[in-house]
Amino acid sequence: MQRVELQPAFIVHARPYRDTSFLVDCFTPDYGRVCVVARGVRRGKNNQRPLINPFIPLLVSFQGKGSLKLLVALESTEYRLNLVGLRLFSGLYLNELLVRVLSEWDSCPDLFRNYTDALRALASDLDVEVVLRRFEKQLLQELGYGIDWHCDAYSGATLEADAWYRLDVQEGFISAAPGATDNLYSGACLLDIANDQYLLPDTKKTAKQICRLLLRPLLGDQPLKSRQLFS
Repeated sequence: MQRVELQPAFIVHARPYRDTSFLVDCFTPDYGRVCVVARGVRRGKNNQRPLINPFIPLLVSFQGKGSLKLLVALESTEYRLNLVGLRLFSGLYLNELLVRVLSEWDSCPDLFRNYTDALRALASDLDVEVVLRRFEKQLLQELGYGIDWHCDAYSGATLEADAWYRLDVQEGFISAAPGATDNLYSGACLLDIANDQYLLPDTKKTAKQICRLLLRPLLGDQPLKSRQLFS
């Protein structure tokens, strides 16, 4: 029987299970996304129930033989990160992304650190759009779907600020043919995104469009429920 003790974690999704329990998706650095049964936490005044919520840094212990483990213990390491309004919706969006695209039991310590940093940034006064785009880029890179934002995918030449490019979601950016007008991206915007510079509205808009296109193969046709909150 496998037993894991005191693994750092955030809860990214929970749903009722049987009469008194929850099925809980935990995001951890060493085991990635792990589904556990929190047995009996919906019964009476269970002291673990308040911790079955998102955005609380936790330590979790679980055990079991199959892929579905039993939650043995959990404790908070600090207070829940305070996300409200748009920042709350953005945190729920990050959680839904992780549930939808991460396989279970894949170690991803760098992504866990990036996720933690993103939540802390959302709890601060940093620009929400910038926080989301940075995390989306990091997530794509972690999953092997990242692209080179600096160079032409075909020629290898550095992108030029005064040129225009089209996107191949599998290869990257490709210099636009003369006379092309549809689905083009400014080299200046792409270079700003590559350098995490989001000062201009056009840069933010371009980054959002491209990240959605890159995430689409991972998400499939089912829309993200959290995106509906933004409207």
